[in-house]
Amino acid sequence: MRRNYRFALIVALLWAAPALAQEFPDGPGKQTTLQLCANCHGPDVIQQHRQSRDEWVATIQKMVTSGLEGTPEQLTEILDYLTKNFGPAPPPINMNKASAADLESSLGLTGKEAAAIVKYRTDKGAFKTVDDLKKVPDLDFKKIEAQKERLVF
Repeated sequence: MRRNYRFALIVALLWAAPALAQEFPDGPGKQTTLQLCANCHGPDVIQQHRQSRDEWVATIQKMVTSGLEGTPEQLTEILDYLTKNFGPAPPPINMNKASAADLESSLGLTGKEAAAIVKYRTDKGAFKTVDDLKKVPDLDFKKIEAQKERLVF
């Protein structure tokens, strides 16, 4: 009976592997993370944790005590991958209070775009929604759209 269970588990993992691999961000360490971690943990579980490097170290140590096997190099590769791709979520940005410099550095805007946002809100009043930012002249709204989850008003 145990042998049939193992076979079914292997078949299920092989069937799900291509879809699972697509859900993890590309980058160094992805394959090692998939190989050693993804059999038990999907990206949704990992993303929920959004941990700092020290927290990921503790989590990996806990997994090792629970049976995770890997070389020190593999575990370091996983740590680097998780820290880069599943580190703490960046802080929200208040579009009605952030300075031009903060908008530029936090959202990847040009100096001209950040200044245009500050000028527009000074002239027209506070923004209420993401769509209000469409009215700002000289602003590439695609940059704002890509970061909309981080914006508060």
